Amino acid sequence: MSRTPIVTVSTGKGGAGKTTTTIVLADCWALSGLTVGLLNTDPNKSLRRWYEKGAKKGYFENIIFREELQERNIISVARRLCDQVDVLLIDVAGVASVSLLKSAGIADLVIIPAQPNEDDFIEAINTKEIVKEAEELTGRAIPCKTVITRAKSGTTVLEHTAKQLEKINFPLFSTIFYDRTIFAKARFMGATPISYGANTGAISEIEAFSNEVRQMIFVKEKGAVKKTKAA
Repeated sequence: MSRTPIVTVSTGKGGAGKTTTTIVLADCWALSGLTVGLLNTDPNKSLRRWYEKGAKKGYFENIIFREELQERNIISVARRLCDQVDVLLIDVAGVASVSLLKSAGIADLVIIPAQPNEDDFIEAINTKEIVKEAEELTGRAIPCKTVITRAKSGTTVLEHTAKQLEKINFPLFSTIFYDRTIFAKARFMGATPISYGANTGAISEIEAFSNEVRQMIFVKEKGAVKKTKAA
């Protein structure tokens, strides 16, 4: 594979925040000066609709979007896209799919979004098991972490979820995306909270999460993207 870092974002649970996580990362990196690739492999095409709506309004510059719904073509399309960008994000749905196995197999990091509830974390655990299969097939370690999304601040559910996951040593990002209406509003506008220029709380979360991910996969020096060891 190309030296271009690849981040796969996946979960089989609808509404967990997969597409939102993917596009806010892409927008944050693109606005920082990186050329970002977006590869949609999800038949629901949520990412495509969001991207196309925003692109027509002048958002998402420095982002190159591609869509590939044929499982057999995912790796070849990803390789070609890597030649054009500084970092590639792959949006893939479904834990029991060849698409996820392939997308995880070429990834430097797999991100699993999940709301703080039992159903979402069962799906997160299932997705992590598919990543383990990809590790066995490729013979290399593939870092995998969950980001909590749509959390309600100060609730016992969030606190209980965090404690339970700590007990089983489930890998979590420090950043939490809280349940904010700006995410839905920005999506409706074909933007992100950053490009839409609203809600400093949401922007702070996006930037903090972006920095966490960047520290795991790459650093930028003198206009180039260099890989680092996974955390």
